[in-house]
Amino acid sequence: MISRGNRGNALEALVAGLRGTPTDRADWQAVIALANRTLLTPDLFSSLARAGQIHQLPEDVREYLRFVHDCNRERNLRLRTQLGEAVAALNRSDISPLLLKGAVPLFLSPAGLVPSRMTSDLDLAVNPRQETVARDCLEELGYVDVAGGRGMARQQDAGMLELRSTRADCYQPPKLIQRHGLRVKIPPAQSRAMHWMVHDLLKEGDYWRGRIDLRHLHDLARLAENEDVDWMSLHGSMSDRSARNALETQLLAMHHFFGTRIPAKCAKRPIVRFQHWRRVFTATHPIIGAPLRLAGNLMWGIWRFSRAYGLARRGPLDVLRRIARTLFDPRTKI
Repeated sequence: MISRGNRGNALEALVAGLRGTPTDRADWQAVIALANRTLLTPDLFSSLARAGQIHQLPEDVREYLRFVHDCNRERNLRLRTQLGEAVAALNRSDISPLLLKGAVPLFLSPAGLVPSRMTSDLDLAVNPRQETVARDCLEELGYVDVAGGRGMARQQDAGMLELRSTRADCYQPPKLIQRHGLRVKIPPAQSRAMHWMVHDLLKEGDYWRGRIDLRHLHDLARLAENEDVDWMSLHGSMSDRSARNALETQLLAMHHFFGTRIPAKCAKRPIVRFQHWRRVFTATHPIIGAPLRLAGNLMWGIWRFSRAYGLARRGPLDVLRRIARTLFDPRTKI
């Protein structure tokens, strides 16, 4: 477990490793613990290997990272096979599913390679009119609903499959891609970036709560590195000032941690710079920064449950349970 006083050094060393430049005298036990928590251990290995720096690590650290990377590679191969089977079944019913999040790089990666990103499940979306037929197709493959409405699963698979309805308010229309006899729709890079930002900063409240999903931040940085993302166009598409503030705060974090080039105007406004400082400070100083995070959690919890859940229609125990889950859910955030 990472000692609280060492969190900042571990975070700095992890980010340096993800950038392919390992730091000298890193506390690798703390770095690995943080990488495991943020689901970035395979990416850490692959980043150092691509940069030719993996042999700079102590042997036991190198072998542990290689072991986790190889296990994740085998799991991703199974996930890709599972994804191909599901897409083929949907195609036979003339459905071309929209791939989301981790399913996109799994599908697009070359046959002999898979991405090092840890993927928890497979996210697919279909037209609402096709959802019933799509569910029937998956049930014929043996999928059953998971308790709690979190998706569909089979005992033999490496992960769950989540089927959802496409929305009419997509930022940009998806592209139809055909590969290996399979047809899917892939959101453009800017739509994928918007999805991650809206999900983390607004839906999960990371902007108010002062949290950072380092894995998604790394995803965004890699996306910006490999594809042409028009951040100003994305900025202009945001619904209101709070959403634009959140986007600018995330861009500043990408620049701070991974050196991503961002529009200069996104780093100037005081509210954005304060929010960025608050997120970095609480991530690197969890004890001193606890009051800041608690205040953000309280504001987010009050806003979310008063507007989204309808407190008057729920019992007090249910409300308290939801608030506690919001305030103390550790998940993979820092």
